[in-house]
Amino acid sequence: MDVDLSIITKSQSSAPDGLSAVIWKSKVFLNPPWREIFRGDTVSLTCGTNSSSEDESPVWIHNGTRLTVSDPRLDIVNADMRNSGEYQCRIKGYAVSEPVYLNVTSDWLLLQASAEVMLEGESLFLRCHSWRNLNVFKVIYYKDNTSLKYWYENHNMSITNVTEEDSGIYYCEGRVQRLPRTSNKLRITVKKEYTYTQSNYFWLQFLIPLLVLILFAVDTALLISTQKQFTLLLKMKRTRKRNRFTDPQPKPDPPGN
Repeated sequence: MDVDLSIITKSQSSAPDGLSAVIWKSKVFLNPPWREIFRGDTVSLTCGTNSSSEDESPVWIHNGTRLTVSDPRLDIVNADMRNSGEYQCRIKGYAVSEPVYLNVTSDWLLLQASAEVMLEGESLFLRCHSWRNLNVFKVIYYKDNTSLKYWYENHNMSITNVTEEDSGIYYCEGRVQRLPRTSNKLRITVKKEYTYTQSNYFWLQFLIPLLVLILFAVDTALLISTQKQFTLLLKMKRTRKRNRFTDPQPKPDPPGN
């Protein structure tokens, strides 16, 4: 199962309806979807876009260094600590992807999650994984130090339609070769997502022209008001000037006899 673990970002461009169009970056997919893996495990990274799962010749970047691999799939076989770090890819005509972090560890028990940052309504898958796939018994999953599930034999755990209340610190415990083991701890964050519905777009199509019309009406009213005030001032000035010439002037006194 390929799971998109990249963070999707958006930019704006012109669209037929006059609204913003969504442009997607390149994406990195993990198969299996776990970011936490054991030394010796195998994982495949695939470079794709929002419209396709892979591309013919992407550029791969590991910890800021460009790799010589140009295949759409990057296979990590028998992973070791050097494979840890962030992976990005870039497809021609698309922006570089957001980084996907891979952590290679050496331990007895490892908690793996399908995602560590997710949106409400998505599903969370948890796996209590043992080194070299050794049998694990009496498995307990925890969230914020409170037990969630117990199985005598190892099973994966899933939470459907997650909410913000599912955010927290998760880990698992179990017995490997009859000895109690505790996994790493993972912080799972669930966020709300605000989505623009068709009704949002419908009202925006009318709201923006209405605002433009209101601004135009206000500017027109101000212009008319200014012209009227200017005309009134000119009229008052002309009236004062006319009155000055039409007012009777005092006659000089007659000369004395």
